[in-house]
Amino acid sequence: MSISSIEYDRLCHAHINIIKRYLFHKISNPADAEDILQEILLATYKGFDKLRDTAAFKSWVLGIASRKCADYYRAKARSLEVSLDEASESIPARSYDIELSVNDTLDKLPDRDKQILYLFYIRGYNQKDIATKLGIQLGTVKSRVSAAKEKFRKQYNNQEE
Repeated sequence: MSISSIEYDRLCHAHINIIKRYLFHKISNPADAEDILQEILLATYKGFDKLRDTAAFKSWVLGIASRKCADYYRAKARSLEVSLDEASESIPARSYDIELSVNDTLDKLPDRDKQILYLFYIRGYNQKDIATKLGIQLGTVKSRVSAAKEKFRKQYNNQEE
């Protein structure tokens, strides 16, 4: 192990929690965040010899993390792009009715259930972030999400009958 490898390991160890917090704040899917963390560590390892001042390691690695997050969202957006012709052929005419049905179902739920489903599914918050945002215990969030999903499922199925 060279001196530079030892210094790299020391700096990574000292900053790994900061990098993880940044990633888990930016990327809601933990598995994707872990994958991006690996990409960041690989990129920093490969480029470490180009870093002139090790005192700037934190800002340097967070800059790399920021770019990797942007790459992730760009790739995700590209995978969602569909031409209008493809969309009109592949999306059934009934999809509009389904969207209305989902919205109608949500409207019939109590506000507390709407709020928790909105934060979890629409905003993409993880349960820990929801607990922090609402100022409630993580276990409470888990039970509320589960109960709200069940209420939604029952209400939605009752509409279709």
